This record gives sequence, C-alpha cells and structure tokens, in this order.
Amino acid sequence: MQAAMVLFALFLVTPAVAQAPVFSDEGTLSSDTGHVLVQWQSDEPVSLSIESKADPAGEKTLYAGKAQAYFLSGLANGEYTLRLKGESGLSATPLSLTVAHQSLSQALWFTLIGVIITLAIIVTILKGARDD
Repeated sequence: MQAAMVLFALFLVTPAVAQAPVFSDEGTLSSDTGHVLVQWQSDEPVSLSIESKADPAGEKTLYAGKAQAYFLSGLANGEYTLRLKGESGLSATPLSLTVAHQSLSQALWFTLIGVIITLAIIVTILKGARDD
C-alpha cells in the first residue's frame, strides 16, 4: 500500500511530456484573396512565424500566445512558409501557403456582368409595373 502511495505521489509531481504543436491543415494552403485562417493544436503557448520564399532571410513572428488560431491577411502573391514552435522548443511540421490573387481583368468582367444583370432586373420590374 505504501509503495502504491509513493508511486502515485511520483506520478503527480512528474511533469507531463510536452507534445509538439500540430497545424490543423496538412500540406499546402492556398488563397486567392490574400487572407487565410491558420489553426493548430497545442498544449502550451506557441509562436507562429512566416517566411516568404522570395525573402528567405526575412522570417517574421506573427503571433505568440495560447490561442489555437490566427487570421492572416494582406498577403501579396507568392509562396510562404508558416512555422509553429511551442514554448518547450518543439516545432510543428512547416506549413506551405500559396497566394495567387484573382486577376483584375476577371474582377472587372464579373463586375460588368453584375451590372448588366442588375439593370436587366430593374428594367423588368419597371416594365412589369407599367403593364399593370
């Protein structure tokens, strides 16, 4: 009985083994808008950093704390690497992010189509109201 109490006491004071943080998404994230929600699981505070493949020496810390997600916005076209490191020094497998914004010409065409449809609806409503 006494041995069991000693083992139990040792179990209580032995620190838990920290596990490496893990990104919720695996592989490569992609965005055509320049923003993305990055999520992860971790038992400890983490730091999230980003590095542009165009500037490998420019790694920048985005967040440090206990949250499990970070909304990243304002990114230019390009390829990025996201790194997540726990307070204990353990790191998640890096996550790749590709940003390729929609083209301006495509956006203008969609706007033109929207204007045409809106005008057609207005004309139809006005013409229908006059016939009554």
